[in-house]
Amino acid sequence: MFVVVVVVSTQVNPILEAFGNAKTVMNDNSSRFGKYLELVFTPEGKLLGATYKEYLLEKLRVVVQTSKERNFHIFYLMFAGLGEEEKDKLKLADLKSHR
Repeated sequence: MFVVVVVVSTQVNPILEAFGNAKTVMNDNSSRFGKYLELVFTPEGKLLGATYKEYLLEKLRVVVQTSKERNFHIFYLMFAGLGEEEKDKLKLADLKSHR
């Protein structure tokens, strides 16, 4: 079971990062959210379980970025997958117009 979790995790991680990472002045792939991992142990020190939460997503980045920064990576990935008809329907111009 451990191997399956690792394989699934490595396949999903780039997708999850696309929703929370963006180009900033300091870093081309900067995480814009926090991660909180809480581990629960028995009194004997054995792991019982864990919870994982993401928080503080930089929501303003969706609508505004500074001149040397970009939106979340997922925007550019989705944009690249749209056909011209879909872009027209969604009123999306060329990618440079949306930084």
